[in-house]
Amino acid sequence: MRTFALNRLSEPVLTARPDFNAEAYLKGSFSVFRGPDDYEVAIDFDAWATDLLRGRKWHASQQFQEMPKGGCRLSLRLNNIEEIERWILSWGTHATVVRPRELARRIRKAAVVLAKRYSGGPD
Repeated sequence: MRTFALNRLSEPVLTARPDFNAEAYLKGSFSVFRGPDDYEVAIDFDAWATDLLRGRKWHASQQFQEMPKGGCRLSLRLNNIEEIERWILSWGTHATVVRPRELARRIRKAAVVLAKRYSGGPD
């Protein structure tokens, strides 16, 4: 099975695959990336982000828990962390990874690279 971005195809042709179930195929994926693992992901968000997150369905497995001071915890069960890493980075300082540690390390590494890239530059 291969995954393509439809906007990169010049003349896509729909073919029938009666044995294919997209929902089953993508179960555990945040979007379209698949993996062989099983991650229990938990992310804490501040009050600003919580207001934007509340009431939205981000993933079939999500659990949304209101926290003190207006924040929330979003928990998901995923089979890979590539896409969720980029999604968390898009929330900037409004999101904090609680688990898994591997995901927190990846976010930390990206933050270090970004801090170096932007240190000493024009204000």
